[in-house]
Amino acid sequence: MLAVELLAATGIVAALALIPIPSANLAPFLLLTSCILVYSELSMPIERLRRVARPFVDLNAVWMFAGILLLHPALSAVVIAVSFTVQWIRLRPVPMFRLIFSMSATIVASYAACAFSRVTDPVPFERMTRDAASFGLVVGAGLVFLVVSAVITAVFHYFTAGHRRIAGSVATAGEQALEAATVALGILLAWALVDWPIVLVLIIGITLVLHRSVLIRQLRDQARTDPKTGLLNSATWAKDAAVQLERRATSALLMLDLDNFKSINDKYGHLIGDKHLKGVADVLRAEVRATDMVGRFGGEEFVILLPETSQEDAMAIAERIRRKVEGFAVDGFGTVTVSVGVAAHPEHGSTLDEVVNAADVALLAAKTAGRNRTLLFAAPGGPGW
Repeated sequence: MLAVELLAATGIVAALALIPIPSANLAPFLLLTSCILVYSELSMPIERLRRVARPFVDLNAVWMFAGILLLHPALSAVVIAVSFTVQWIRLRPVPMFRLIFSMSATIVASYAACAFSRVTDPVPFERMTRDAASFGLVVGAGLVFLVVSAVITAVFHYFTAGHRRIAGSVATAGEQALEAATVALGILLAWALVDWPIVLVLIIGITLVLHRSVLIRQLRDQARTDPKTGLLNSATWAKDAAVQLERRATSALLMLDLDNFKSINDKYGHLIGDKHLKGVADVLRAEVRATDMVGRFGGEEFVILLPETSQEDAMAIAERIRRKVEGFAVDGFGTVTVSVGVAAHPEHGSTLDEVVNAADVALLAAKTAGRNRTLLFAAPGGPGW
């Protein structure tokens, strides 16, 4: 964090010392900072809800990237600082140290984009010819900005998360696409400010609509997921799993329960218990395919639907998960094990409720037999477990 912040501050000083500020920068600088102030107020009701929902992409990159293309590096850094500071003063969504780091990381990414532009074509954006080659260079600067910002942020999250999973430190494909869209709008904004400033009104309207659509998507995703684990909640899982079961000729279902989980809560507290739940959920997510459906069934129970999976393969997957969880611990606060019940469709039921019930019976048998084991459902009167 300190290295990134020092690099951002040093870059401002170096830019002021080495590059004169063109007088023509004053008008776009004032206009962009005004846009940030006005847009922040217009989007505040949306942003308050959006920041509560889950991690977010800063849509103010529209104004910031336009500043990167049009302004002196030090002035573009000021535009970025104003954007972050206004949001923080109005919302206070993060501690001050995170605000300074995020702002510094964005400023460093802006230096990288500016350096790319100057090396590939020293002609300022406002004097570039509007042809395919220039378009490619501007888009390249946008990609440099996105990549550098993403790498810095991913490294920060990876180390602050305790060296766990790299995948959890990287933005999702949807979030990356959204951030790319805001940078693309920033390119259009810079072009409009040079050639046709009145288009700024349309860009503000487009960004507000995009902002609201992102909020709706986040709230929809939030309604589908369990807040403690990030997995599908039980209602969503049951609805989606029933549809999948009808479409597949064969499927398997795993029901998992953390053994003696109450003792973890009683000994270390519910916050540590929640960390165990989140850690086990991460293991489940990592050990299944993209087409498999993982949900939190309730309490310390999880459920996984495995489409197009035989009983034998389901048992192998369940055993792999059980062994993986067996080695899981949260910062020295005890370890957990898991018992797993396995059932198959259509062998053990024709509907989702029947298959879930069969897996639950197998899970109960696994708990009764001593826990930390995997058992396949056997119908009453049939062969033993």
